[in-house]
Amino acid sequence: MGVLSLVSGACFVAGVVNPPLLRTWGDSVPQSVAVAAAHRTAWFTSAWLITLSIAAAVAAVELLTRVLDSDAARVGRSLYLVGAALGLASTAYDLAVTSTLLGTAALPGWYLGTAQWAAGLSTAYFALLAPASLTAFGVAIFRTRALPRWTAAMFLTAALLLFAQYAAFRGALPFPQFLAFIVLGAALLVRARTNKPIANRARPVRLPSSRWWRA
Repeated sequence: MGVLSLVSGACFVAGVVNPPLLRTWGDSVPQSVAVAAAHRTAWFTSAWLITLSIAAAVAAVELLTRVLDSDAARVGRSLYLVGAALGLASTAYDLAVTSTLLGTAALPGWYLGTAQWAAGLSTAYFALLAPASLTAFGVAIFRTRALPRWTAAMFLTAALLLFAQYAAFRGALPFPQFLAFIVLGAALLVRARTNKPIANRARPVRLPSSRWWRA
């Protein structure tokens, strides 16, 4: 679970902060497509990294649900699975449709409408369903104490920031979610390494008992 959480967060951050595309976030559809056409390799790299991030998050959430084993965690998993399906549909649209229009002289009218629809799917995932899921997982962690309580506080804080972004801008940059995944993954890996038994540790030498010496 730690590796999957870390991979999910790292892939998302790497995909979003890809230097040639960094300035396009928040631009109009024609402007974003024009920049993508000028930097095809960077665009495809970001699209696949974000897709991998969502897929790894789904696997991490499934394992987290098994660890917590509570109704709140199962609610969180259901919310996240629905949101992730919408997010993957959005990235699949870009990889299947947007990629064929890179470099065209003028974007067709039908694309401008459907691109907004695909962006709405990702907004539903990143700004609504994902933070709702994080809230459910935070509650589950507080109740079960299967993980440190600070992880619950971290999930709840990330959810609050995402909801606040949506309320203010009708959208969200989901860094709070994936940064929380990075911190959780790193913490789990450190704990696993600390608690790992040392296989080559020498066994203590057992001295003969005092009775043997007296015999």
